[in-house]
Parts: sequence; structure tokens; C-alpha cells
Amino acid sequence: MTDPCALDADDLFAEASGWYYRLQADDLSEDERAAFAAWLAQGPAQAQAWAEVLGLLGALREPARQLRNTQRARWRKPAARVWASAAAVVLMIGLLAGSPWPDRWRADYATGTGESRTLVLADGSQLQLNTDTAVQIDLGNTQRRVRLLRGEAWFDVSHDSARPFVIGSGDGWVKVVGTRFSVAQQGAQTRVRVEQGKVQVSADNVQSVLLEPGLGVEYSDTGLGAVHGFDGAAEFAWRQRQLVFRQQPLAEVVDALNRYWPGKTLLIGDALRQRKVSGVFEIDKPEAVLKALTHTLGLQAEQYTPYLRVLREG
Repeated sequence: MTDPCALDADDLFAEASGWYYRLQADDLSEDERAAFAAWLAQGPAQAQAWAEVLGLLGALREPARQLRNTQRARWRKPAARVWASAAAVVLMIGLLAGSPWPDRWRADYATGTGESRTLVLADGSQLQLNTDTAVQIDLGNTQRRVRLLRGEAWFDVSHDSARPFVIGSGDGWVKVVGTRFSVAQQGAQTRVRVEQGKVQVSADNVQSVLLEPGLGVEYSDTGLGAVHGFDGAAEFAWRQRQLVFRQQPLAEVVDALNRYWPGKTLLIGDALRQRKVSGVFEIDKPEAVLKALTHTLGLQAEQYTPYLRVLREG
């Protein structure tokens, strides 16, 4: 039994979500029903988390039910058509909040979760798109421009002094003539890593820094961070469909894995989040990665649905 004092609101919500989906299963046993009742009876925090899960799912389910009933009425009333359209809009907004689809729809090229794609542009430059990445491309006569809408991309830019290559990401720009480097978005932050050549990184068209090979920098709407070195083997491992971790917290490892796998893997317990992990993992072998983590760290893996996994102390 998980110590309720060790759980925060996110942990409890994750447990409540897991119970919700498990309770819908056809093979639910009486022992599991009793275990759920015991979990719910632990205290008001569990009851609150359960109420939040039911409220969230109910908020989506009711408009869907009304929309379905309206459709069954074969659109007999004009008011029903208006209401159903409004419900559809509400559902669409809810589904698109935080969704990758708006970026994918306006992109020239995009990848899905776990996908990688290599592009060869008309000027000979190459782009490799990492998982869940979207880009817009405009090769003009005086400037070559790429807008990174989301995700991460590796660039091998052909030299053309008459047409600088500019990548826009967030509130800043990366400008090059010919070089090899990566640009990635993570939330409101953009990070740049240079393998070969030099790139100029600017934020808000005010601050600017020149990066040489082996150096990287982050920026956001608050400006540029400090220039620093980086581990190239770890940073660029995704290009070989691998992820490399060196004594990093398990929470960071799971966050990285969640970018490549469908669904969500959750961690229960603050102490577990801080457990250090080192290893080289194959992106395309999630079951092998989970097995390695559970065996090495002594974890227990619980699969509630094909898209929800929970890791906790064994």
C-alpha cells in the first residue's frame, strides 16, 4: 500500500486515473474492487483525487452524450443543430489544448510520437526531425528560413554565404552559413547544441552569442542563458534511435521516454523520482527498457491500459 503522506496531488490523480480505467475492465476481480475501496477509504485526499477524475471525464462525457443524442434525432430542430455545433467546438477545443495537431497542421513537415524523419532540402541542406516535431521551411533568394514549431531537429546546412540559414524557435533565432547543430524546444525554452562550425544565437533580437563546436546555450522569453559545454554522445544519441543517460534522476529519464512512446508512464513517490539512472536505451524497444528499469532499480510496473503505465517501488 502506498503511503498517502508520500504522495502529492499529481501522484494521487495518477492513482485515481489508474483505478478509473481498471474499474472499466471486463476482467476486474472482486479482490481488485476491494483494493479500490480500501484505497478510496484512506482519506480525504484520495476522495478528492477520485472526484477530480470523475469530474474531468464527466465534463467530456456529457457533451459527447448530448451530441450523440442530437445526431440520433436526425437534426430535426434548428436549435439542436446550433447546440450540437457548439458542443463539437467545445470538445474540439478541449482535445486540442496542449495537442500537437495545431502545429502539425500548419507545418510543411512533421513527425508523430516516436517517429524520426530525414529531409534533404533543395539547397542540399539536411534536416533530421526527432519525435513529435513540426517545421515550416522557406528557401528564399536572400535567406533560407526554417521555423521550428515544436520538437527537435538536427541541421546539416550547406554553405551559401549569399543566403544565410536562419532557424526561428520561440522568441529567438539561430543564424548560420554552413554547419552541423541541433535546435530543440522544451516548453518555453529553446536549446541549441553545435557539433561543427559556428552559429549565432539571439533572443528577442537584443542579446546574441556566438557558439563554437562543443558549446550549447538555452534561451526563453527571459533572455539568453550562459554558454556551456555538453555531452555530444548523449545529446545526439536520438539520431541513432537511442537515449543515453548518465547518473540522471529517474524522473528525467521517464520524461524523456514519454516523448517517444504513446500514452504515459507515471512515477509514484518523490524518492523514486530522484533515483539515479545510467544506461543506453533503444527508443524502439519500450518493453526492454521498462524491463531493464524495473529489474535494475527493483521497481514494480503496473499496466492499467495500453496507454497508461505506473512505476512504483517494488
